[in-house]
Parts: sequence; structure tokens; C-alpha cells
Amino acid sequence: MTPEDREIYVAHRLDRVGETLADARMLLDEDRLRSAVNRIYYAMFYAVGALALRNDFTTGSHAQLRGWFNREFVKTGIVDVSHGKAYGLAFDRRTKSDYDDQAEFETEEVEDLYRSAEAFVEVLSATLISPEHPLTLTP
Repeated sequence: MTPEDREIYVAHRLDRVGETLADARMLLDEDRLRSAVNRIYYAMFYAVGALALRNDFTTGSHAQLRGWFNREFVKTGIVDVSHGKAYGLAFDRRTKSDYDDQAEFETEEVEDLYRSAEAFVEVLSATLISPEHPLTLTP
């Protein structure tokens, strides 16, 4: 992949981050909590995917991507541990919402997860992925 192609893919993933967080907000506002949890996780996943591309790391596995992110950015102190925990929690909640037919979430829990996702993607975008063109989240 050429550097120009990589930048196109990174920009595409960042676009998906913003769109997916906006979808999560709409779902949350409509009290569609399980679907909101799914979109919250995927916004974070797309941000980490953009970061991975920027750093020439590729994988088809959610678990490998999380492991790479934690090893390279959280354990090294580049990203605060709270963001690593938020990403892990979003993954766990998304798995529960997608595969547990009886999954129930409280609105405040999902609101907290949404706020954590906003902070997560803003930090990754502004400091690691694209400091010259950080992602701007719109309500």
C-alpha cells in the first residue's frame, strides 16, 4: 500500500468513526440501547483501525487489534489506561448486546459508555492518528 493509499484509508475510517458515533447518539436518544452499544463499540474499533493503518499494523481479528492497541499504546503510557479500559468495556458490552438475547442496559450506563467513546476517539484522532486534521465530533 502506498503512503497516499494509506492516507485515503485512514481518512475513510475516521469518517466512519464520526458517522458511527452520530448513529450511536441517535439510537441512544431513541432508547435503542442495545443498538447504541453496538455503534459505540464500532466507533472505537474504527478509530483503532485507523491508528493501526497509520502504524502499518493489519489484522482481521478484533482481539488481535485490541491486544496490539493495549500493548503499543496503553502499556507504554502513550494512551491513558482509562481509554484502554473504556475500549475493553465497549467490546464486552457490544458482545453482550449482540449475542445475549436477554441483554439489558440502563440508559445512564450507555450514556457513560458513549461519553467514554467520544473522549477515546478524540484523543486518538487529535494526538495519534491525524494531529494535523483531528476528527471533529458534531452533536
